[in-house]
Amino acid sequence: MKSVLIVGAGRLGKGFVGETFFNANWEVAFLDNDIKVIEELNNKEEYIVRVHTTDNVFDNVISGYKAFFTDDNYSVMDSFLKSDLIMLPLYPKDFEEAAKYLAKCFEEQYKQNPKSKKTLICLTNKNKIINKITKYFRDSLENQETKEWFDANVVVRDSIVRRSTDADSNHSTNLITTAVASLLIQEPVNVDFGDVKWLELREKIEILKDIKVFTINGPHAATAYFGAYKGYVDIPSASDDPEIAELIKKIHDVTVDAVLYEFPVTREEIRELEYLPNAKDEMVDSIYRVAFDPVRKVGEGDRFMGVVKLCEKYNFDYSPISKALALAFLYDESKDENSQIIQDELKSGDIKKIVAKYIGRDETDEIVNQVADYYEKLKNKDKSYAN
Repeated sequence: MKSVLIVGAGRLGKGFVGETFFNANWEVAFLDNDIKVIEELNNKEEYIVRVHTTDNVFDNVISGYKAFFTDDNYSVMDSFLKSDLIMLPLYPKDFEEAAKYLAKCFEEQYKQNPKSKKTLICLTNKNKIINKITKYFRDSLENQETKEWFDANVVVRDSIVRRSTDADSNHSTNLITTAVASLLIQEPVNVDFGDVKWLELREKIEILKDIKVFTINGPHAATAYFGAYKGYVDIPSASDDPEIAELIKKIHDVTVDAVLYEFPVTREEIRELEYLPNAKDEMVDSIYRVAFDPVRKVGEGDRFMGVVKLCEKYNFDYSPISKALALAFLYDESKDENSQIIQDELKSGDIKKIVAKYIGRDETDEIVNQVADYYEKLKNKDKSYAN
């Protein structure tokens, strides 16, 4: 039986990755640095995923897995050594910590079997960070011999996540997921996972990922931030609001125009990437999940500022995206740590200085001025923000 080690046992790790490999009859092991997540998995010995496909909705009970905390005794070691594949559904900020912890496992892998190979697949919306992640893992290794083995036998690959997975919390053992589109994975890899449904190897992942983040994640996040501003709690309700729908259309249209100028793709290829079939009785996506971590989402090169940069390059009007950014800075969610970091700074700080800091621009840049202006109008409920 093939085995997979899933580093990160939160919503995506359990609801998509664990459920997918369980269905393929792989041996599944989880590793997480949150003791509550691991205790819940081990105490209950199973978890439930409500799966929405295009034709059906069913509850899948996942059992027979192993779950390990990142303890000092490395209880995960045996599962790591026998793993055919390592999946990393992590936030960008967590990869360095994961690399440092797993270094001892890689050292032992080389010691026990220097001919073995590993494949690591990263599941994060952040693009162009695979070289950085690879360096995290390599630099965490102490022995030069292990580093040389790592260079020759370990591959770190990117992916494009195209499904929603949600739960009340990371440690919840009741999850909901849509199963309508495959995880697109950068090739080549050192393992055959042809027996696993919803995994698909693709070329040009870096280009496709930029396009996906810009054309799908950008408008999606904008819907969440505008929806929160207007008091909605779920994405469908926000999407049905005519004012929100109008802004999202403007964001999407200018994004597609910019993408077509920048990348060697056709409009049909963009449609194919964007198109996700409707799931039966599709789960209601929450504002909280989609809006989570505005610090990352407003950052340089991400779903908003990446498109702004293209608009500047090709002289497109990016004012709809400026409004989305302003809404992100207004997002105030007590359960979202990074939302509160921004809000705390805004209580006593200058809006232009704070915007410039988080979007990675100079305070005199036009984009900073636009975002700050929209922010003040939105904050004061000035309807001229619609202009």
